[in-house]
Amino acid sequence: LEGYRHLDTAQAEVWNYFESDLGEALVESGVPRGEVFIQTKIFPEDLGYEATKRVFPKSLERLRTTWVDSLLIHKPRCWEAACKRQPEGTWQDSWRALEDLYDAGVVRAIGICDVDEKLLDELLTKRVKPHIIQNWMDPFHQDKRMLQRCRAEGIQYQAYSTLGAQWVHFRGHAVNPVLSNPDINAIAEAHNRSSAQVVLNWALARGAAVLPASRDPQRRTGNLASLMFELSTAELAAIDALDGVLDGNSGARPASVQATFVNVGRGAGPLEAYWVDAGGKEKKVGSILAGVRWVQHTYAGHTFRFRDQEGLLVEEHVVEEARPVVEVGAADAKHVDL
Repeated sequence: LEGYRHLDTAQAEVWNYFESDLGEALVESGVPRGEVFIQTKIFPEDLGYEATKRVFPKSLERLRTTWVDSLLIHKPRCWEAACKRQPEGTWQDSWRALEDLYDAGVVRAIGICDVDEKLLDELLTKRVKPHIIQNWMDPFHQDKRMLQRCRAEGIQYQAYSTLGAQWVHFRGHAVNPVLSNPDINAIAEAHNRSSAQVVLNWALARGAAVLPASRDPQRRTGNLASLMFELSTAELAAIDALDGVLDGNSGARPASVQATFVNVGRGAGPLEAYWVDAGGKEKKVGSILAGVRWVQHTYAGHTFRFRDQEGLLVEEHVVEEARPVVEVGAADAKHVDL
């Protein structure tokens, strides 16, 4: 069978990760467990030694496996919009739990996401040093220093949002600046490839493991084809030169917002959430079960639409900086405070 063998998921269903779906798919695929690399992550609410020990077996159950190849701490801290309760402890406490799970053989590698240099300094003092660091990396945000340090320490650097999603969803750009960049597009045209394939090829050439995500089967197939051609030294250097070109403000909306939506539908099913781009096109970004909070890192002025299971519009919401939490699904949806 052809396809992906490194599967990255997490416990955070509020961020649209679903371990149970992956577990079911793995069983249905018939691919031997030893031929698949499964990576999951501890949700920030469950930071703490005992909390991490309690929730990990639930991941194994949902994934239908007796071990995972990699277990990461999803975020080194918890914050109000993401967590309904305070965690029992810190990432340092969770790290001790990961070390124990690694010693027991039920986790083959351990790591953490969103690491800066100070945090890496502390990680390198631990009894079991990190095997994996997962950070944001794309042509405009190349995280070169962390990539260099990981290489020197024998740590695998994993890159998320390599294709530019951070700039659109979290930094206010109406158009993806990575996939629309003229230099990248010219390189893609020269190779008869897509811009996404060029960016993934570049990231791999620079030593990063990439985690492209897509619901589109054709795009998933196309992403795999990024391995089937070679960029020249000059082409790689041209993409290297894009680092830091964007300051994060060009084309940005006024303020970043951690927007929290709560499905308060009385006895209703889940709501499908869509982000609306500048051209009015909807992009599905998640589902919200009744009574559940759904958190998005977004910008004031961004628009979200919520539809029922029949596709009918329930309501539309424009994000406001002063009112970051909103109830959806009620007949008279209204803003609420935490």
